[in-house]
Amino acid sequence: MEQLTVTERDLRRMLDVVDHQRWDSAGQEFPRDVLRALHELIPADDVTFQVSRPHDRVFVGLEELTSVPPGLDDDCDELFWQLFWRHKTCSRPQRTGDHESVWMTSDYLSMRQLVNSEAGLWDRMNGVRSEIVVPLPEHDGEDRRMLLFRTTGPGFSERERLMLQLLRPHLVEIRRDLERRRAGIPELTSRQWELLRLVAAGHTNTQIARRLFVAEGTVRKHLENIYERLGVNSRTAAVATAFPVAVSA
Repeated sequence: MEQLTVTERDLRRMLDVVDHQRWDSAGQEFPRDVLRALHELIPADDVTFQVSRPHDRVFVGLEELTSVPPGLDDDCDELFWQLFWRHKTCSRPQRTGDHESVWMTSDYLSMRQLVNSEAGLWDRMNGVRSEIVVPLPEHDGEDRRMLLFRTTGPGFSERERLMLQLLRPHLVEIRRDLERRRAGIPELTSRQWELLRLVAAGHTNTQIARRLFVAEGTVRKHLENIYERLGVNSRTAAVATAFPVAVSA
């Protein structure tokens, strides 16, 4: 099996994608500057962040880089959801429970099979030749995914899949950050969020100190800072304020 690698230049460009300064850029569902940087890293005709409720067969939100998509009539909408549930190329996370692995249509169908299959109908209608999908964690029945499309040229490569897989945890955090800011929750450091998630999971200060390899006094100090930022005065209140958003994406 061929060993995949990324270059130093790739790593620099990947860091540029997740640069925190991009997180505040406009975008209802995802910062558009992050989508642009992702497009520069992995050339595609479109980069889209999509939120839907597949079991209800409805779209909740869409952030598309190239343009605002035209409204679909009821027949097209129904066709999309029929195809979604019939084919694992669309509903892979729902079928497998795997919301972490990046996948491509070509994992399941060759180009010849795609062209001649019902699964490729929607792609043909929209001029899509190849697609790669980055799933984000599901929450309350909502499917969140990043999709990159190409209309011409070669399909996405294993190297590009690897880069997206490495970027995925950062894309998850960007979405979480957006949701926290929407909810009006003050910004916490990544270390404070890590500690708060352990508190929410029921760990004591002693257990948290052992897991994070820090002194118990350091844990207490972190908690004091968290309480101050959240405007609360207890572990329970801190979790009640921040936990639902912290795990929702």
